[in-house]
Amino acid sequence: MRPQPALARNAGELLLALLEQRQPAIAGSVLADLDPNIRFQLRGSGCLQRTSVRQSILVVGEAEAAAFDLQWLDTHQRYGHFDPADGWVIPDPEEITLYRLDTAWWLAWLTAELDLINAGRPIELVPDHAWDLGDFRASRKRVVPLLFARRLRAPDVRAQLATALARRAGRSGGVMVTSTRRVIETLNLPGAHCLMPVAESLTADAARFRLDAALIQGLYLGQPPDATPMPVLDLSPDGMTLSIHGDVLHFRGAVQRSIVKQLVDAHRSGKRLRTSVVLAKASSSADSLIKAFSGSPHWRTLSRYLMQKQGCCWFEP
Repeated sequence: MRPQPALARNAGELLLALLEQRQPAIAGSVLADLDPNIRFQLRGSGCLQRTSVRQSILVVGEAEAAAFDLQWLDTHQRYGHFDPADGWVIPDPEEITLYRLDTAWWLAWLTAELDLINAGRPIELVPDHAWDLGDFRASRKRVVPLLFARRLRAPDVRAQLATALARRAGRSGGVMVTSTRRVIETLNLPGAHCLMPVAESLTADAARFRLDAALIQGLYLGQPPDATPMPVLDLSPDGMTLSIHGDVLHFRGAVQRSIVKQLVDAHRSGKRLRTSVVLAKASSSADSLIKAFSGSPHWRTLSRYLMQKQGCCWFEP
């Protein structure tokens, strides 16, 4: 199985959140509420596996919320519940489906992302929580073990991991990346591993979820990495993703993408544009930018950086 070489930043952040759950699962109803781009990428990448259905659902009424147990109904060939007022209610099968993050997919993604060597099948150290993935090239002459662990804030996970590491004296002194977001200062594990949260080991690219191998190397060796700062305003090559001061905005429509590209190009050259000309070049029938972005969930954020005065418009990030 070969995962995608890169994920969108917000899709990767969601995977980190799932990894910190006891069971890294997400309901279909939650997936349906996500940004369509995230939902499409997660399903298309193969990182989520359909596993089961929810045992109950919460129905919010006018006065109160009520929980109903679901049961299989042979007559409908679906799961449903009985409501005293409405009779048998059959929820959308997708909404009650549970999807589990495929940890094998995630470990393969980490292995490819960090270009690990001697990386065969991951060695499980703590069932479903910690693995030895192979060796990481910390420098041209130094290769060290690389481990991944999740839910390090759970006392039972930490205890099992400490026991597993104590038995592996020959594989000590490596890097341990974790989905746990903040380094636990009091965490004292055998083997002198350098603990690095994935969330703190990412590149400065606000649009893409990529691990920064140079950053990990520098932190492991105790040296500041050579970092290339991410520009304040950045547009992806396809024109669909705009990053401004860490805000990541997605635009699918051709008109909106054209407007954004014109504004980005003008910003880079230090120019202001006539709003009417921008709309005409984008083949927009709207007579204002707010109307051109009608329906976009990102207009409120975009408008914070978009200046308009005397018939002109420009970015001011």
